[in-house]
Amino acid sequence: MKTVLVTGAGGFIGLNVVKMYSEYGWRVLALVHNNVPTELYNLNNVEVIKGDVTNKEFMLQFVGKCDIVAHVAGLAKDIGSDITFRKLNFEPIKFLSKIPKDKIVYVSSSDVYGIKDFGLNGISADESTPLTEYPKNPYPRYKIMSENWLRENCSKYVIIRPAAVWGEGDLTIEKRVIDFLKDSPFIVHFGKWRGKSRWPLANVKNVAKTIVAVSETNEFDNEAITIIDPEKTTIDEYYRGIAAKYFPDKTFKTLCLPLWVGKLIGLISTTLSNILKKKEPIFDPTFYAVHHVSSNLDFSSDKMLKVIKTLEEKHRINN
Repeated sequence: MKTVLVTGAGGFIGLNVVKMYSEYGWRVLALVHNNVPTELYNLNNVEVIKGDVTNKEFMLQFVGKCDIVAHVAGLAKDIGSDITFRKLNFEPIKFLSKIPKDKIVYVSSSDVYGIKDFGLNGISADESTPLTEYPKNPYPRYKIMSENWLRENCSKYVIIRPAAVWGEGDLTIEKRVIDFLKDSPFIVHFGKWRGKSRWPLANVKNVAKTIVAVSETNEFDNEAITIIDPEKTTIDEYYRGIAAKYFPDKTFKTLCLPLWVGKLIGLISTTLSNILKKKEPIFDPTFYAVHHVSSNLDFSSDKMLKVIKTLEEKHRINN
């Protein structure tokens, strides 16, 4: 039985990653910071450990005690200080990569490709697409820096780049849409796409299964894998799906506004939220969120499907 150390095990993605490792017969060291989901205590071969992933001395006690480190922990926000993003999303990678006997699996983001139109002329972005910061934001900046650090300093790693993660228990993106629709008579779109751009959904089970898959094979070592559902969903379809689920008796009209209006609203929200040091935006959309919902974020799922297939075939043969 191999052992994996999962950071951020108390979060939405981390919890699902722990569940998937447990399901596939791994021994799991589940590192949580504050919140400990009760589900963790009911899983087979899972040891819950409370600690701070940014504490180098604390983390180095695990050197040689696990085969894999699945580094899920991090700050995934569209507001916040540069110092905080660097502390949580970059500095830990320098010592976490020294812990596992085999390799580190690092959870990055599809945002490293830039927030702009992809998929035009039938060509989706994929793992060969150059990395770029657009718009300037600490979140993708330090994800890119972490990826580059691994390439330059680590002998064995795999980079996972999830798009907009969703699934049962999601209290992040879906909650923000619910909070907005609760008080709005409109579904609002910005820019030329008028709600017809692709919203890049990534089911959390696909994220977790890919992480386990690259842990059980060396075929994808020192590579990156984009996680996105093969089924294409527009941003309007996404909003209306949530509206139908949570507000079945409410009728929403569509309101399409110029992109500059969205950017202005977003700039005000982001600036005030940062000045007031809020953990969540004071209102939506933020400047970064406007770019997301007004861009055609069309990524290829081909490599992800190949990776997941290797896991399923391996366990089908073993069974």
